[in-house]
Amino acid sequence: METACPVATFKLPPCLFLPSIKSGTTSSRFLHSHLRSKQLEFQNHGFSSQFIFRCSSSRKFLISPCEHEKLKYEQQLLDNLPKRDVNSWSALIVAYCRRGNFAQAFHLFQIMVGAGLQPSGFALASLIKVSSSLGEIGCKQLHGRSVRTGFGLDSGVRAALIITYSRCGGLDDAQRVFEETSVLALDILLWNSIMAAYIFHGCWVQVLRLFCKMVSVGVVAPTELTYVSVVNACGSAGEEKYGAMVHGRIVKDGLEATNIWNSLVTFYGKCGHLQHASQLFERIPRKDVVSWNAMIAANEQRVEGENAVGLFRRMLKVEPRVQPNRVTFLSLLGAVSGLSYLNWGREIHAHIIRLGLEIDTSIANSLITLYSRCREVGTAREIFEGMLSKDVISWNSMLAGYEQNEQQGRCFDIFKRMMLSGIEPDSHTLTIILNATSHDSSGFVYCRRGKEIHGYILRRITPGGVSLSVSNAMLKMYVKFNLIADAEKIFKGVKNRDSYSWNAMMDGYSRNGKFEDAVMIYLDILKQGFPLDHLSLSILLTSCGRLVSLQLGKQFHTVVAKLFFGQDCPHQESLLSINNALISMYSKCGSIKDAAQVFLKTERKDVFSWTAMITGCAHHGMAIEAFQLFERMKTEGIKPNKVTFLALLMACAHGGHVQEGSYYFDSMFNDYGLSPRIEHYACMIDLFGRLGQFDRAKSLVESGITLFKPYHDDILNLWKVLLGACHASKQLDLGVEAATKILELEPEDEATYILLANLYASSGFWEDAIKVRKAMRDRGLRKEVGCSWIDTENRRHVFVAGDVIHPQRKEIYEKLAQLNFSCRRMGYAPMTELVLHDVDETEKEAILGCHSEKLAVSFGLLNCGVGNGVIRVMKNLRVCEDCHSWMKFASLLEKKEILLRDSQRFHLFRDGSCSCGDYW
Repeated sequence: METACPVATFKLPPCLFLPSIKSGTTSSRFLHSHLRSKQLEFQNHGFSSQFIFRCSSSRKFLISPCEHEKLKYEQQLLDNLPKRDVNSWSALIVAYCRRGNFAQAFHLFQIMVGAGLQPSGFALASLIKVSSSLGEIGCKQLHGRSVRTGFGLDSGVRAALIITYSRCGGLDDAQRVFEETSVLALDILLWNSIMAAYIFHGCWVQVLRLFCKMVSVGVVAPTELTYVSVVNACGSAGEEKYGAMVHGRIVKDGLEATNIWNSLVTFYGKCGHLQHASQLFERIPRKDVVSWNAMIAANEQRVEGENAVGLFRRMLKVEPRVQPNRVTFLSLLGAVSGLSYLNWGREIHAHIIRLGLEIDTSIANSLITLYSRCREVGTAREIFEGMLSKDVISWNSMLAGYEQNEQQGRCFDIFKRMMLSGIEPDSHTLTIILNATSHDSSGFVYCRRGKEIHGYILRRITPGGVSLSVSNAMLKMYVKFNLIADAEKIFKGVKNRDSYSWNAMMDGYSRNGKFEDAVMIYLDILKQGFPLDHLSLSILLTSCGRLVSLQLGKQFHTVVAKLFFGQDCPHQESLLSINNALISMYSKCGSIKDAAQVFLKTERKDVFSWTAMITGCAHHGMAIEAFQLFERMKTEGIKPNKVTFLALLMACAHGGHVQEGSYYFDSMFNDYGLSPRIEHYACMIDLFGRLGQFDRAKSLVESGITLFKPYHDDILNLWKVLLGACHASKQLDLGVEAATKILELEPEDEATYILLANLYASSGFWEDAIKVRKAMRDRGLRKEVGCSWIDTENRRHVFVAGDVIHPQRKEIYEKLAQLNFSCRRMGYAPMTELVLHDVDETEKEAILGCHSEKLAVSFGLLNCGVGNGVIRVMKNLRVCEDCHSWMKFASLLEKKEILLRDSQRFHLFRDGSCSCGDYW
């Protein structure tokens, strides 16, 4: 028969039951019921305190997942105690602190103090750690309490004060608490805490100094946590040598904890030593999710997206199984976004959904970025609209998606919604929306919106001023709209300019024809001590192309060769950008051979390399070569863009290839999903018009007007192109209709008056021509003066028709007379029908005989010397048929190549023929 055991004789220590509390909910409740049946629940206060403490540590103590119910149960334990001691109160305070319920913990603390009891040092430390919600004042109050109650020297309390002060922004107070303790009395907890405080504030160098001081004192040895903090600080500060030394010390101490391995992998990944990071990763005996995350992140930082995805797939197959977390997917999504691999992105998205992580705001933001970069902006919008909680990064990601995909209208709509939702835009928001306004396909509308945003920025400007990124975005916007005076104001107001600021202003001057100012910016960059980057030199080379200065371009090519093609070779992308600029510069300056040499020497070509070369061929009348390059480009797997197709259509227009032009125009959308812009329509109208297919040309004009109707400038350009084609083909009726449409929209366009008057005159309607010229004079409009120029010995010589001010005018006219005489003997006859004035033939011949391009060629022949040098002449207007014919005879007579660039294209005259095939 079983004998009942009295309570007083129950000898087993109650704490023996406590370890089983963590084993699960059922065993915890069974144990508590057993204790009640034995009447032991509240007879031992130490046991009750430990029971509450263990309950607070157990996530499975109650069946209900609600933390409130857990704490309520533990509160009941305390309330039922017949006599509450310090340990009981402290245990429950710690329980509330562990679950982040600072209000209730502090309430208990006040009741406990009111009852004349003081919490334990551990409870006070826990309370201090979660007091950051009260700010620095609350922390100081608890600090004072700890001093008054005799816990001021308690290591745990001091460590908690250091951490809390740092989180509240009081780094100096944290340092003061640390320094109040004698160096010899500092334990490892305090050293680790102060290091954590400095890491929290990004003071990486100070962490390294503290580590050196701790090692030199020699009282305590670094722990795993110490080494993790120091290695992370080395990685963030970029201290490779110091990090390697710490690594050596870790090896010497024989520490092989996984968290140390993880920190070393992260360190070498941040320092760019991916191979070393990989070797360490493979040596980790027990890889946890942090290990995999560190290695995936290292590959993502080094733009090794394929390796990152490979690691993820390998991670899913390892045993024991390691489950990826949100950090894993954030790194993966960043890696795949950089590659723009849509299928890989969808694969990772599927894993995210299976793990239920799609509701995480950061992951949703990364998914929006991924799909936007893969041009799946519709899918990105679906994710955005399905988010339960949107932060400013969510809105910025969606804005950037529309901006990158050139959907500016929707970008502005999202920005408006963001403002109405109450989310305050940050500097990144304003930078994105300003970049969206910089797209100039409909300049008037976007310019107005950009100025409105500029006004909004000025109204909400903070004492700290406008951020550099926003200032640069405004600078870029005004440069894009050719508002160079406004751009200069922004530029002068930027205090701490970076390379982007200098480059944007330089590009602005270059775009607006202020090439001397662009070069002055280049000189200012050198004076300020800023290093020349690849963008600076690319802009300078582009300026040389716009200036059509081959000599200056070659000089800058020499600078490029010294800076970027030596031993200190830049990143491959930088080198590619410079090569692309060189190809463009040489082709625009008429040296297509030099452009081809740079193109062939470029090892890795992108779409801009191919497009630059195709554009060069188009301008030089090499349509067949342009078509062949395009086919090679497709074979290389390079996807063309809108500019590529524009170059192809230009080649077709310059060569009269109507069948190929129609094919490329249709292929843009049908094969590549690219919608033609106004420039593509203009090329096709020009192509049809010059071949006499005016019905097709007018049909395209009408289609373009319907498509680009809101935009005034776009409609004007279409009619102007049609008028030019009518003028070249003497199509009077359609030309008059086009001119009428233009003058209705822009009555002050002098070029239209000139073309219309010439069209009337060439068709024999002299009275109408006179009326148009009179109307032009009455409006105070003047014809643009035709001029030609040639560069010799670093000097530019400019000529106008009948020029009489050049120092060598006597020799030039003598040479011209000699050339005219010899050309006539060879069969040249002046085309007097091109002189659209009612004068006699002799005067018409005199007018034709002194055109500016003939004077420039004569000067070039006088000064180029003996040899095979090319005579390079530039003209601001389209070359007339008479001068074109004359130059063919001159090239044959003088045995010289004459390269003429007019407003349309390049003409290379060699041995009596022209590269254009007399079609231009």
